Amino acid sequence: MGSRSRPVAAAVFAAGLIAPLVASSHAALIEAETAQAIRLHAFYDTGAPMSHAQVIIYAPDDASTPWGQGVTDRDGRLEFVLGPEAGRWSFQVRQSGHGAMVHVEIDDNASFMTAASSAQSWGQRLVMVALVGWGALGTALFALARRKTRNAPA
Repeated sequence: MGSRSRPVAAAVFAAGLIAPLVASSHAALIEAETAQAIRLHAFYDTGAPMSHAQVIIYAPDDASTPWGQGVTDRDGRLEFVLGPEAGRWSFQVRQSGHGAMVHVEIDDNASFMTAASSAQSWGQRLVMVALVGWGALGTALFALARRKTRNAPA
């Protein structure tokens, strides 16, 4: 070894002795507390997750103004801590024109009573399709009758 490499070797050796001392001087601390947490799992009726869907949270005291918002992960999940208010919390999840809403009742003892999401059943969908069809038929008949009265000889 040359004379120039000795100081470098000594510095590397010293750093090797000091590094474990510095690394072992760190401490890890954890604080834990209980909180009212909600875990949402949003998915389509096919079972596919609603990945990266928008979540809007409404507090019991103001159901028209969002209290908070978030985005689901790739598995359609989102977890967050609620405020201290008891009552009916509402959660709306939307993605690409699809969405649902769920309501969670929280009593004064911070107990959760969940309700199912408000996705539409097949019966509700059938009624909506029938009503839209009925409305379209009524509009078409109204336009046809109006055209006939305009074209009638005076």
